[in-house]
Amino acid sequence: MTVAELISSRENDWLALEELVDEFGKPRLLRRRSPEDVARLAALYRAIGADLALAETYNLPPNVVARLNNLVGKAYACLYRRAYSKGRGFWSIFFYESPRWIITDWIFWVALALFWIPFLVCMSASQVNPSFAEDVVGAAALASYRHMYSDEFESSAFDRLPMLAFYAYNNGGIGFKCFAYSLLGCFPGIFVLLTNAINIGCVYGYMSSAACTSDISANFYEFTRAHAPFELTAITLSAAAGLRIGFGFIWTHGYRRFDSMRREAIKACPALICAFVFFCLAAFIEAFVSPSPMRLLAEEFGQDAPLVAKLVIMVLSIIAIATYFLVLGGASIVRASGAVNLKEYWIGVALPKIKKITRRITSRSDVESEQGWG
Repeated sequence: MTVAELISSRENDWLALEELVDEFGKPRLLRRRSPEDVARLAALYRAIGADLALAETYNLPPNVVARLNNLVGKAYACLYRRAYSKGRGFWSIFFYESPRWIITDWIFWVALALFWIPFLVCMSASQVNPSFAEDVVGAAALASYRHMYSDEFESSAFDRLPMLAFYAYNNGGIGFKCFAYSLLGCFPGIFVLLTNAINIGCVYGYMSSAACTSDISANFYEFTRAHAPFELTAITLSAAAGLRIGFGFIWTHGYRRFDSMRREAIKACPALICAFVFFCLAAFIEAFVSPSPMRLLAEEFGQDAPLVAKLVIMVLSIIAIATYFLVLGGASIVRASGAVNLKEYWIGVALPKIKKITRRITSRSDVESEQGWG
């Protein structure tokens, strides 16, 4: 069979696949396709894939090979395309991909420990000994905090609107510093993260210590407690994303340094998306909820009602964050493993992994002990 005869005998199938590919490429018509059309597309895709292999093997004219290659690529994209649109894709990534990637990434837990352990230690130390905070943060800075929170908040909703942009810029700037400095080989980012954790922890502890009056402490915590969970978690996520790329710069796993960082940047995207959403939520709460005097609540339930209301918002925020990471992330891990429920995942996936890691550690310790005795 000559080349012309081969092309003429297969031309009808090629044209049929081109027509199907054009129809499947229209998003409005995608949902209207019948199962028969999908099966026909798959059959033609396999047949023309075989034609492409023959064309490359027998060195058919380049224009024929290019046409078949282009056709096979378009058919593959139609068969294996994402089932959701771009808008839905963002929320699918945020609610499905991000929590699973984040809680299974050991760098996230390292960043969490690097922030919260110094934060809690410095907060406790400053609360017991206010001079510790003065040595770390500075007496002038702490005096400005005392002056800032010496009076109750009096602002209208219209006045708070420009503060939304300011808080988004300010909080995002802190997160961006933690992210950007982590790109420089991790250690600068770790230093920035630790610095923020120590300073914030000292301020929180100092404002609740004997160095401040009860009114100043109440005003401070009334303002900060509502938005703190989202803001501090977003800072940690920004640092974790930067550390993920920074580790790719140091440990390349055999790739070129730029390619290694590019691979790790893909893994860092879920943490960045989550940090962006959390920063927006924190800015909104800080602009409209944190400075609100909530006069209606105060008149109805007493002067402590606004403080209690913002405490409730803080608790609900913590529950929402824990649910996002642990419940949504855990469910996503179970679905991604192919298990039906958590019990099946634990028995079929998690437990064998734990046993495998335990055997590996045990065998390594046995080898090291034998070498030691030897």
